[in-house]
Amino acid sequence: MLLGAWGVYIAFGALIALNGALVPLIRADLGLSLSQMGVILGAWQFVYIATAIPSGRFIDWIGVRLAITISAIIMLSSAALRATATGFWSLLVPVAAFGLGAPIISVGAPKVAASLFEGSDRRKAVALYGTAPGVGGVLALVTSTNVIGPFVDDSWKAITLIITAVASVALVVWLVVSKDLDGLIAPGGGPNFADYFALARRPVVSFVLTMAILGFFTGHGIGQWLVAILSESGWSNDEATIWAAGGTFVGLVAAFTVPRFADARRRQPLLMGVLLIGALGAVMLLATNTVVLAFAIGAAAIPRVVVMPLLVMMLMDHKDVGPANIAAATGLFFSLSQIGGVTGPAVTGALADSTGSFQTPLFVHGAVLLAMAAGLAFGYNRVAASRPS
Repeated sequence: MLLGAWGVYIAFGALIALNGALVPLIRADLGLSLSQMGVILGAWQFVYIATAIPSGRFIDWIGVRLAITISAIIMLSSAALRATATGFWSLLVPVAAFGLGAPIISVGAPKVAASLFEGSDRRKAVALYGTAPGVGGVLALVTSTNVIGPFVDDSWKAITLIITAVASVALVVWLVVSKDLDGLIAPGGGPNFADYFALARRPVVSFVLTMAILGFFTGHGIGQWLVAILSESGWSNDEATIWAAGGTFVGLVAAFTVPRFADARRRQPLLMGVLLIGALGAVMLLATNTVVLAFAIGAAAIPRVVVMPLLVMMLMDHKDVGPANIAAATGLFFSLSQIGGVTGPAVTGALADSTGSFQTPLFVHGAVLLAMAAGLAFGYNRVAASRPS
C-alpha cells in the first residue's frame, strides 16, 4: 500500500520537475520574462500554503484512500490544463491549481508511513517515500525534451500532455492496491484548528518549521531553475535536462540511503553535513569545468531531496508530536514550508532578471544553506529538550 502512495508521489515529482525542464521552451513560446516565469514556478506553492493545513484534517476526515485519489485527479487535471496556455495568466492559473491537490499526497504519504510502521521500519518507509519526488523528477527530466521532444518538434505542450498521460497510470495503480487501506487507517475526526496552533508553539516544531521554510526556499529556488541555470552556462536544453537529471539521481540515491541511517543520534550531524555540501554545490553551479560542474550539480541536489524527510522524521519521533499528531504536524510543515517554495523561485527569477545572471541568486541560496547548518549546530539540541509552552 505504501508503494501505491509512492507511485502517486512519483507522479507529483514528475509533474513538478516538468515545469523546470521546459522553462526555456515555455519562455520562448509565450514570451515570458525571467521574473514572470519565477512567479509561475512558485504559483502552486502559494496555493499550497493555504491548503496544506486543511489537507491534514481532510485526510483524517474522509480517509487516506479517497483523499489521495482526489489529490491525483487534481494534479493530473492541472498538468493537462497547462497545455492550453497562451500567455502568463493562462499558464499561471493551472499551475496554481496544482497546489490544491499536491499537499494531500505530501501529507498522506507520511501518514501511511507513520501509521503502518514503527522504529527502523518507519525509517525505511520514510526513505522510500522520500525518494518518490526524485524518481519522478529524473523521469521527467530525462524523457521530456530528450526522448519525447524529437517526436513532437519540441512542443512543450505536447510533451506536457504525454507525460501527464503516463503519470495517470499511478492513479490506476493506487486505486487497485489501496482497496483495504482505510480498514487499516481508519478515518477520524481530525485535529481542531486550535491543535495546529498548539503544535506550532512547541519549540521543536517551531524550529523544524523554520528550517523547512529555508530548505524549501533553496530547494525550489535552485531546483526549478536548474535547467535554465545550466543553459546560461552554454549547454543546450537537451544537455541541461540530462545534467539536471543526473543531479536528481544523485539526490535520489542520497534520499534512499541517508534516512535509513538517520536514527536520533545520527540525524543532526547527517543533516548538517548535507546542508554544508549543498551550500558548496550551490555556489559552484555556474562553473565551466565539467568535473567541477558535475560535483556542483550532485552536491546541490542532495539537500533538495534529503532535508524534507529528515525534518519530517524529527517531527515523527519527537515526544511532543508522534504518530497521533503527524497529520496535523505535517500539515503545518508543508503549509508553512511552502512560504519558501513560493519565494525561492520568485527571488531567483527576480535577482537573475535584475543582475543579468544567476550568480547572485546562487550565492544567496548558498548563504541560506550555511545559515541552516549553523542553526542546527547551535540551536537544535536546546529546542529539542525544551518543554512545550
